[in-house]
Amino acid sequence: MKKFIKNVLENTYTEEDKLKMLQDVANKKVTPSELADIVKYLKKKQAINIDLHNSIDICWTWWSWLDRINTSTLACLKLAKMWVKIAKHWNNASSGRFWSFDLIEKLGYTIPNTNEEILNEFKNNNIAFLYAKNFFPFMREFAEVRKNYWKPTIFNILWPLLSPANSNYQMIGCSFDDKMELMIETCKILWRKNVIIVRWQDWLDEVTLTWKTKVYELKNWKIKNYDISPNDFWYDIVKLEEILEKDIEKKIEIAKKIIAWEKVWAYSNLVDINVKVVLDFLLK
Repeated sequence: MKKFIKNVLENTYTEEDKLKMLQDVANKKVTPSELADIVKYLKKKQAINIDLHNSIDICWTWWSWLDRINTSTLACLKLAKMWVKIAKHWNNASSGRFWSFDLIEKLGYTIPNTNEEILNEFKNNNIAFLYAKNFFPFMREFAEVRKNYWKPTIFNILWPLLSPANSNYQMIGCSFDDKMELMIETCKILWRKNVIIVRWQDWLDEVTLTWKTKVYELKNWKIKNYDISPNDFWYDIVKLEEILEKDIEKKIEIAKKIIAWEKVWAYSNLVDINVKVVLDFLLK
């Protein structure tokens, strides 16, 4: 996989060549040491270098196709208002999706692009918005082939591991049950301090209110896994349809109310349980 990535970045290939090579390597098993090696290789090519090691980075693997509110982004904004230092690694949408970048713009936040702008935002508002395309512009070389391949690839699990902030604390939402152990083992090799990776079986790549959430945790160089339930945090279990939302305008309306500390029933609880997991499992 590293050879494929390196060859694409260092040579000129047609999109047909890239697709064939991606198909050849997509089903090959990657070990934690190999994945860590790819992360280190790509980090050396990072366009903007910034050190926010005492922040909490919250990022997802971006393959859950359930229409819902932007839970991780709203959790980040609420944590920042609680004076928790947050690094939000994010991207804009593709194929009509509505992701973090899109919500941030709709909420009227300034998008920082330079090192100085990011640090000022971090200092003044306790949050750094780290736009993936600014830090890893070379990844555009893979954009078209990933779109044409239309299946999860190693790039989905690479994005959270490529955190530009170099944070010691990280919460990763993972859409892939069979990749959680690979990712947490890779985090250990990369000397990440405290990391939790969360997933539920309905493909929600976040802590859910609908049933139990699977957690892989790295703390004090030890890895363990367990399940957590909404009841553990004094929340009721709800039906999946209660936390889904397709309409973009409604998503924006819900987001505005949540960051204004207004209660929007299950949506607010969904954001809050993710906030509580960050506070209870990463900062204690």
